Amino acid sequence: MTGFQKPAAWIPVLGLCLAAACGDDDGAGDATDAAGDDATAETPREATDDGPGEAPREATDDGGGETPADAPDDGPGDVPAGTLSERYPGDRGLGGDPTVVWFEDFEEGSTAAIAARYDQVRDDGRWSLVADTPNGSGSALALRAGNGREAVDLYKQLPDHDEWYVRWYAKYQPGVHWHHSGMWIGGYNPATPWPNPQAGRRPAGDDRFSIAVEPVWNSPSLRFDFYNYWMRMHSWMETPVDDGTAYYGNALVHRNDFTVDEDSWVCLEMHVRLNPDPSSGAGAVLEVWKNDAPVASFTDAGPLGYWIRDKFCTAAADGRECTDYPAPFTEVLDLQYRSTTALRLNHFWPQNYITEGPEGTLTFDQMVVATTRVGCMR
Repeated sequence: MTGFQKPAAWIPVLGLCLAAACGDDDGAGDATDAAGDDATAETPREATDDGPGEAPREATDDGGGETPADAPDDGPGDVPAGTLSERYPGDRGLGGDPTVVWFEDFEEGSTAAIAARYDQVRDDGRWSLVADTPNGSGSALALRAGNGREAVDLYKQLPDHDEWYVRWYAKYQPGVHWHHSGMWIGGYNPATPWPNPQAGRRPAGDDRFSIAVEPVWNSPSLRFDFYNYWMRMHSWMETPVDDGTAYYGNALVHRNDFTVDEDSWVCLEMHVRLNPDPSSGAGAVLEVWKNDAPVASFTDAGPLGYWIRDKFCTAAADGRECTDYPAPFTEVLDLQYRSTTALRLNHFWPQNYITEGPEGTLTFDQMVVATTRVGCMR
């Protein structure tokens, strides 16, 4: 590590710890961050679970409202034209569509009824049903974390798929030191009813991957980015060492207009298609939209970019974490998520994880996992 101090614009949402002092996660226990002081070595954050001693609350029911599709599905197949939101205005009836894998609108009437639908939850009195919703009616779920209770979340094991569209609404309280506060999805092989992110370790290709959208950068304003783990991810270290601190989530978007818009509802959607051929990333896709406007799209055809340690930069990237280190755009993002088709999409994990500063509330609503494009509510 060098003693070089990065410009203030590079400092992420939270202060980062030294690599030698940071922990990691071998299972469902605590995980923390690592980063260096070198400008090119700085990474966004990694963490999740708040301890192996806490027993997960087991789900007792999948129900309440509409029943999502339970059977595995490899793709959207033949569906009517248009997005799901266009076919189901106000999301009314959307949860019953055969392309929907999971639907959550928090209209079960109590936090206990909501918790019963999930495989593991952590609330400790930090969940609240609120009337502040994207469409002005019904309920949303506010997750309050921090001040000694770092992790507040919901985790659901879902049937195996090779392609998902995941749409959700989120509202972030202003002035909070967000750590991992957003939507995480991915796959475990074998599938598990609890999260096991293994902070600091690169997936092998046959075991796991995770895709997240959350606040990552704080300059010139608070910005979303991906925070992804997969077998072709890069390390924040110039020379990675195999000590459990070399690999933390990779950021890929780096756009100054991908803003969090604190204290306002934002509609976000991501699209993940796993590589059909486990020997390469051909055919894989990664996309994200904000308020139905496309933000980034990665395929085996492009866009071209370059790596700065753990950050992939394209011509669309205007964040200083990329523009301060220009290089030729010579390669596509390798989206080889897996080396075996036994590894598939099978978990859904909205979370609020805060380790520094005051408590902060992240509110979720209208969460959909589907095999076709969802779109924002009409």
